[in-house]
Parts: sequence; C-alpha cells; structure tokens
Amino acid sequence: MRYIYENNHQQVIVADTNASIPNDGRFIWYDSSHPSDEDKGFLEQHFSLDKHKIEESIYTISRPQIDVDAHQQNKYFVLHTITNTDFSANPLSITAFQNSMVTVHENNIPVLDQVIEQLQSGKLKFDNESITLAILDNITNSYFKYVNDVEDTVFSFEYKNVNATGNNKLMDDVFDIRSEIIKLKRVLLPMQQMIDDVTEGNVLASSPKNRRLIKHIQNRLKRQNDTLAASESITEEIKDNNESYRSNKINNVMNVLTMISSIFFPLSLLTGWYGMNFSFMPELQWKYSYFVFIAIMAIITIWLILLFKKKKWF
Repeated sequence: MRYIYENNHQQVIVADTNASIPNDGRFIWYDSSHPSDEDKGFLEQHFSLDKHKIEESIYTISRPQIDVDAHQQNKYFVLHTITNTDFSANPLSITAFQNSMVTVHENNIPVLDQVIEQLQSGKLKFDNESITLAILDNITNSYFKYVNDVEDTVFSFEYKNVNATGNNKLMDDVFDIRSEIIKLKRVLLPMQQMIDDVTEGNVLASSPKNRRLIKHIQNRLKRQNDTLAASESITEEIKDNNESYRSNKINNVMNVLTMISSIFFPLSLLTGWYGMNFSFMPELQWKYSYFVFIAIMAIITIWLILLFKKKKWF
C-alpha cells in the first residue's frame, strides 16, 4: 500500500505507511498493489468497498466499466492496461471519493508512477478528477506502443507479400500478428465503450479543460481501434492473396499433369493393345512393325501438343 498526499508545504509525498499523513490532509490517494488479505480488509472497512470490486481490480473477470452514484460524488472505474509479454489485459480499479481515492491492481503499472511524477512536478492538480483523467490519458496513450508496432509489422508484411507471396514463414507471421490484433481489440474496444459512457454521462467533466481531455481520449481510442481494424483488413487481404496464389500454382500444375495424361493415354492404349500376347497378331511378325509403331506414337504426341498449343492450354 502506498499513500500519496500533500504535506503542509504543498509537496506531494509518497509514503509506505500512513503515520506521516497530516490529520488535516486535504486529499489522500491510496494505491494498493498486489493487496494482501490485510490490505483487502482495510479497504473493505475503511472505504466500505465491496469485496467483488476488489476482486475485479485483481483478476480480469470484468470488462472496463464505470459506476457513478446518483450525485456523482463517488465514482468507480475498472480500466485495463496491456501486459507486454502476451498483450493480455491488466486490470486497474479506481474508486474516487470526495476527499480521497483508491487504486487497486495486482501487477505493477508504470502509468501510476508517471502520474505521481506529474503531481510532484506540479503539472497536475491534486484531486480525484484530475488524477483519474491523467491515469486514463496515460493508459490510452500507452496503447500506441502496441498499435503502432502492429501497424508497422503489417505494412512490412504487405511489402513481403509482393516479393515473396509463397513464403510459408510469412503466413505464419501473418497469423501471429492477427492473434495479437485480436488480443489488443479485446482491450481497446471495451475501453472505447467505457469512455463513450463517460462522455455521454458527463462524468469527469467539471471544467472545459477536462471535457476537452475526455474528448481527446475518446478520439484517440477511436483512432487506435480504426488502425487495428485496418491492419486486420490488410492481413486478411494478404492471406487471401496468398491463398489465391497457391491455388493458381496448383491449377497450373494440375493443367500440366492433365496434358501429360492426355498425351500418354492413346500411347498407353497402343502399348496395351500390342501387349496382348495372342498367337495370331500379323503386325508382330512384320519386319518394320517396331519402327512404324514408334512413328505412330511420335505422330500422336506431336499432334496432341500442337492441338493443346492451338487451344492455348499452355
């Protein structure tokens, strides 16, 4: 548990215990990372937090959401950051009260450290609305790292598709990036829906500056989701082009095999005919029968090749 507060000199302090917090502290931010049973009990008793809300902050069992009381005094958010290793969702809950706020999360979230640095440098007002908006702004901005990487990778695939359409490794990479796109969309789309709810409900909109920031975050998420949709569409086109290319190659091979079979069919008929071991076959005793037979086979082969060429089968 970290305690973030302003001292008497209006300096933002980060403490590991609440012993140094002034009794008349105007606003206190409680940040709980990997909460122990003792921390959970403290949050339940001191802030009357529901147990299921604490669990939502630790395990990915719910989508990003917002819950505001009738007077918009207490606000509850569930946000999702992205894990670097597998692009999975990393939940973070924010419970904002009038004079305090609580953030709960299982894993370390660098975005929170960035917000604390903004508070300490004086770039951010020390109140729940400003801090919540800053967290939202930093989280959604961090998505660009993953979205831009996906976009760059997809564009490189498109270039390779022109030069190496039959490359099996390319298709393996395409399917891998499509899997990453799906994982990212599972985080970004619900976040966009949650921000839409924030905008429609005029939550976190106490000033024109905050309303502009919410609109900016909304547009950013829309742009990120549009980029993922475009990347997914491009990979689908690459996959279709590759399948068409392979089908065309297979058709060409089948065409050649069909022509070869067509040429050898009459030749096989002749060899089968004269391969019958009957005693009375006049041609078998003829002096020039072998040479005539070879000539007939050559004439048939040349005639079929010319016929296929005339019909433009190859």
